[in-house]
Amino acid sequence: MSAKELEKQLKKWREDRARKTPQQAAADRRTVRVNGQDVLVITKARSKAQG
Repeated sequence: MSAKELEKQLKKWREDRARKTPQQAAADRRTVRVNGQDVLVITKARSKAQG
């Protein structure tokens, strides 16, 4: 990748990050790109009783 391309991606990432509220950034959910589609991934805390 060229330096210009990396700078463009970094700028886009920062802009996307700035749009989110702190609550959204800290939430246990995120989107992942799978086969060209955005998929929402939600992680739950595991209980300590299991095991």
